[in-house]
Amino acid sequence: MSRTAARPASRGVVTSVRFGRRRCRMRAMPAGLDLGSSSVKAVTAPPARAGGAARRRIATRRLPGGRVEHDAEAIFAAALSALRAALPRRSRNLEALGLATQRSTVLFWDRDTGRPLTPAYSWQDLRGAPLVSRLRREARSGGDLDETIGRRTGLRLSPHYSASKLSWALRHVRGLRRRVASGRALWGTLGTFLVWRLSGGAVYAVDHANAQRTLLFDLDSRSWEPELFDTFGLGALVEAPALPAALPTTLTSPICLRRSGLPLRLCAMTGDQQAALIGLGCRAEGAITINYGSGAFVLISTGERLVRVPGLLTTLLASWRGDRPGAHPTVLYAVEGPVNAAATAIDWARKRLRLRLRIADLDRFLAGDRGPRRRVHFLPAVAGLGAPRWDPAARPRFAGDLRRAGPRDLMRAVVESIAFRCAEIVRAAPPRDGPRGASILVAGGLTRCRTLLQTQADLLQRPIVVRETPDATGLGAALLTRDPAGWWGRHDTARDRLSVPPRMSRDEADARYLAWVRAVYGPEASR
Repeated sequence: MSRTAARPASRGVVTSVRFGRRRCRMRAMPAGLDLGSSSVKAVTAPPARAGGAARRRIATRRLPGGRVEHDAEAIFAAALSALRAALPRRSRNLEALGLATQRSTVLFWDRDTGRPLTPAYSWQDLRGAPLVSRLRREARSGGDLDETIGRRTGLRLSPHYSASKLSWALRHVRGLRRRVASGRALWGTLGTFLVWRLSGGAVYAVDHANAQRTLLFDLDSRSWEPELFDTFGLGALVEAPALPAALPTTLTSPICLRRSGLPLRLCAMTGDQQAALIGLGCRAEGAITINYGSGAFVLISTGERLVRVPGLLTTLLASWRGDRPGAHPTVLYAVEGPVNAAATAIDWARKRLRLRLRIADLDRFLAGDRGPRRRVHFLPAVAGLGAPRWDPAARPRFAGDLRRAGPRDLMRAVVESIAFRCAEIVRAAPPRDGPRGASILVAGGLTRCRTLLQTQADLLQRPIVVRETPDATGLGAALLTRDPAGWWGRHDTARDRLSVPPRMSRDEADARYLAWVRAVYGPEASR
């Protein structure tokens, strides 16, 4: 049995977590670790000294059948390397660490050695799609499973979340079910795995934000839901000797990680998109951010209001123990819409068009087309279609005047399609959750592409603002280590690196958006 998770008093609920009582003095400079889909970044945040940063690339395996995997051991090594490079040398005091990870990515590992027993199944992985389709068919006669899951988790019945991947692994990885039943195999998110390894096996836990992304977590009670485990055929995980303890994103009892050889004290854990929203300065109700990475994620902060919007997700941003003194919220929420492929869609197009282009070269390449513009559109469904249509079977395709379209026309359509998909999500949100005219803060590697930013500003009829910091996710994770009374809801003073205003009228933007919708979804589509 795990040393951290007590035996559940009732099926599927962890009732207590024990941490060491060793007192560790902490400096005022927090660190943030961002485990993304293509890299691991560690940053140290001011004010104690000028922030430092280190980045390590990680590989992604894309296999037939929509399977997308990472090597969890390589991710752990990259995390250690990035932290060692970013932290001050010969530090005797513990740094406060905030951890942000790609969400829904999940794996199994050996309890005794920490060695991964499976790949880390990426959030983009679709191997669970047949199970999701079967569950949806079987539920039609007995009720609406989508509605039930949405009400309990705030999410959708989708193979992008962890539950169907866990079920696939138990059915297909030889001996895994037996290991789980005996307690020799543990499961969890990337954050759960990393903390287990950094703590030397002393801590088996997951934060509320990442637990929600498993599709096994009740959003209202903020606890594991046994019925959801049963829905996905995961009763073996509940019956195992221990479940990961579900903890607030900001820990009441920070965890000393000296066993990792690093001077760290884990104070916060959350998802990468939640951390990006906080790091960008979206710290008040109604603020909107778009994070352009491997996928693109639109988040609209709703503060302490738990808002449900058809076609969009209700996301837990951050949580704290409810019995802590102080005038700050115990939980914060957002409305969210994922675009499953952004940079991934550009990579897909580069390979098929046989172009050797970096993101930083896209604007120069696209500006080289002096001929007439072709009306070409693209649906960036490389990993299925996310919000608000939710079609895992959708595939990428071009539409429009393709006979005379050259590589520049096609690549421009791919870049602009990311902006169209983000606009589709913002349009699906009620106006009260996104005030008209307000700037939209953006982050991620694709912010280096001015073509994307201009298209986004035109379609949304709002200025698109790129913040000066390139490490919003890591800085947001670091910020979560601090008392929220000092930053939530306050005016953000971060400087803007770039502001891109719209260049076309609202009527032109609406016409352009409608043309794209009808081209990629069919002439009957109008939203």
